[in-house]
Amino acid sequence: MKTTKLIFIGLLLTLGISCEITDVNVDPDNPSAELVNAGAIYPGMIAQTHRNSVALGGRIAGIVTQQYDGLDAQQIAYGQYNIGETDLSNLWDSGLYGAGSMRDCFVIMQNNPGEIGALAKLYMAANLGLATSSFGDVPYSEAFLGDTGTQTPKYDDQVELYAVIQSLLDESIADGVASGIGEFTGAGATGNINWEGTAHALKARYYMHLTSVNGVSAAQNALTEVQQAITSTDQQPDFIYSAPAQFSNPLALFDNDRPSTLGFGTYLNSIMTGDPRLSIYTTDGESFAGLDGLFWGQFESPTPLISYWEVKFIEAEAIVRTGGSDTDALNALKDAILANMQYIGVPTADSNTYVDALSLAGSESDKIETIIVEKYKSLYGNAPIESWVDYRRTGFPVLTPNPDAVAAVNPSKIIPRRFLYPITERQTNLENYNAAISAQGGHLLDDDLAIFPNN
Repeated sequence: MKTTKLIFIGLLLTLGISCEITDVNVDPDNPSAELVNAGAIYPGMIAQTHRNSVALGGRIAGIVTQQYDGLDAQQIAYGQYNIGETDLSNLWDSGLYGAGSMRDCFVIMQNNPGEIGALAKLYMAANLGLATSSFGDVPYSEAFLGDTGTQTPKYDDQVELYAVIQSLLDESIADGVASGIGEFTGAGATGNINWEGTAHALKARYYMHLTSVNGVSAAQNALTEVQQAITSTDQQPDFIYSAPAQFSNPLALFDNDRPSTLGFGTYLNSIMTGDPRLSIYTTDGESFAGLDGLFWGQFESPTPLISYWEVKFIEAEAIVRTGGSDTDALNALKDAILANMQYIGVPTADSNTYVDALSLAGSESDKIETIIVEKYKSLYGNAPIESWVDYRRTGFPVLTPNPDAVAAVNPSKIIPRRFLYPITERQTNLENYNAAISAQGGHLLDDDLAIFPNN
């Protein structure tokens, strides 16, 4: 099996890569019926996908869930839930659709059957999961058919999209994603990514998203997938950024470009007393990047597509929800925290002391709260959108809405339940935009999504 860590080197985007998956070199913006050179598309698609989870959308998700504080400029507005239809345009138009990663996935999938397209299906599933969990109903089935005359795609139902995500991951596995697409090395050649295990890990994540509507069955499905998922941090799909600066970790780059506008979350700081990770997250209670010793705040800090610790947190919660052993759930919880701590460099003795003090007790809700709060701490810096998902589906951690919240697009002033569709959709796809809003009962930040009824 060809396995890699994804080390992004900016030159790949301008010079291409040394290996070709196919012999046909086709402009990805004008795909033909022939096989495209997927090797020319994969690096940019992979880079953008990982950026999507921690750049603009991830930063706003981290602010509203209080992993970060908005200190100045636009970040203060986000912290007050003044997040309008222009604020997420870049994520939608450049990150996902338009020239974004989902478009690239589609081009590869449509023109490269078998193992070459298998990884694109996996990445499409991850991007679609981010899109629908953030916005609700979104275009998919007609989203990439502009070349055939479909310029105004319909929005697909969110519940149906979650079934599509599972189908994409099943197809990815069946098509041979385990091969690592032959000789293609992404952008570097280190590590041991388990791509089939990653597909099962993503299946577990997106089943777990459905616990508010599918209850025990969602948890059981997730637990089944966990048994086939990645089994260590060495196997997780990390994306490691590198020079030049514009290709650096988005959070570190943001702090470099806009210093003192975003800070480490006051709430997160308050619940991490005695946690040995705190000094690796922030050294002064405010800085989150730009200082030596801050693991997630460096230009080369990695972004996993999904982490091993997230898989173990999913396992712990799924065991509780399906009535499994408290001992098994606690062991999975401890494994999750230990994996995260080891990954970021916490000394073993400190890690063991921390997890040895943990317990799962009380009602099912109490146990889930313990798991989700620990998961919230561990997803800091690497999966903020998943922490927002967890909050919306479980109500944990228990967050106090910002008392300075504004009512412009959030009349109830609660912690946002969704992102608004970007203004470009209202301007260019009005009929389908209006139909989606009508089907979902509104277009405000406090309107629930189908799979996240208010807790």
